Amino acid sequence: MLESKLVSLVKRDDIPSMRTIEVNGVEHWLGHVKDFTKHQDLQAFLPKDNRISMAWVRLEAGEQLDEHVHPVESMILICEGGAKTLGDVETDMVAGDALLVPPTRPHGFIGAEPSGFWGLSLQFDSRGLYEDIADPWATFHEDENYLVQNADNIVDKLFQTNDKFKDRFDKHRLFALVKKGLLKQPHAKQRFLDCFQVWSNHFQKMVFFRYLTTNSKLHSDIAWEHLLEEFGHNKSLESSRKQHTEIFDPILEATSNWFSSAMQRISDQQKLVLVHLVVEASATIFYKHLAPEMSSDTSSEHFHSHESDDHHHVKMGYDHIRRHTPTLQEAEQLFRIQEQGWSMLMAVMSRIADLVVHGSNQAPSVATNQVSSKPAKELVE
Repeated sequence: MLESKLVSLVKRDDIPSMRTIEVNGVEHWLGHVKDFTKHQDLQAFLPKDNRISMAWVRLEAGEQLDEHVHPVESMILICEGGAKTLGDVETDMVAGDALLVPPTRPHGFIGAEPSGFWGLSLQFDSRGLYEDIADPWATFHEDENYLVQNADNIVDKLFQTNDKFKDRFDKHRLFALVKKGLLKQPHAKQRFLDCFQVWSNHFQKMVFFRYLTTNSKLHSDIAWEHLLEEFGHNKSLESSRKQHTEIFDPILEATSNWFSSAMQRISDQQKLVLVHLVVEASATIFYKHLAPEMSSDTSSEHFHSHESDDHHHVKMGYDHIRRHTPTLQEAEQLFRIQEQGWSMLMAVMSRIADLVVHGSNQAPSVATNQVSSKPAKELVE
């Protein structure tokens, strides 16, 4: 017999407030941030695999949350009072208004007269922006400037920033769902592999385009070595599976294609960062989580071989950057493509998670092109 639970009330004042946050050694004023996970009853009530994070946010009249960015999309709903927005959109918000913030887009707030505002901040990748105080998902503009105005330690800062992005990626919702048994059902695993094949095909295109569009001998050698070692991995993944469904999903297609299209417009040094510090570094985390799930699958060789190969490919990029230190002029572009690349990878993996969860709630299909192209938030309730 199921245990009966009574309706309970959680007052906003009972949720602890966070007033400031330190990012890159600089303390920033937040007003009030009341993350739902910081209250015992709310944390217990919310599903463990919940993909929406919620927090009350509060600014008094005249208080300011400086312009900042974060790597996941966010929505801010004004519930009481009003605010003036900063960043991409500078306007007035009142109760009932919603500000939709894509990843990496600048935004901030000033509490409006006479009483500021209370709002709800929602994120859609399993954890809130300030849920982990040691790893806040926010970068303030002065922090970005600090990174590129100090030429002495550009390489160290680039690597340190990459470690932070890796830690965030390691906590991605897809891996949390896998840990909770998402791929235990054969049709869910098949669905995952079909979606992953889309990313694998675009990764192969990225490696080709990187070599074809590289301009300097300094970079073409490492691009060629990387191409030779990655050549045909997407085809071997496809041929290792006894059956597969061709997936066409506009969102997965667009986010995956971003990486190969970027090769045609960015510098050789940016390509190095995007390929080795971002994509290959993310692969070490991806295969760490997924290889154990594929141990009995026909594609297991692909997943286990990458566990070691990708660490070598990351080292190739790190060693190259250590030998050829970026200039101060190059640094800003490198930090920018680094942040964009990690954000796009988060989007790719989020879409795969949506498609697998959506598909695993249906009977398996042997037909091709049967994947819903609804936006991510319509797929999983």
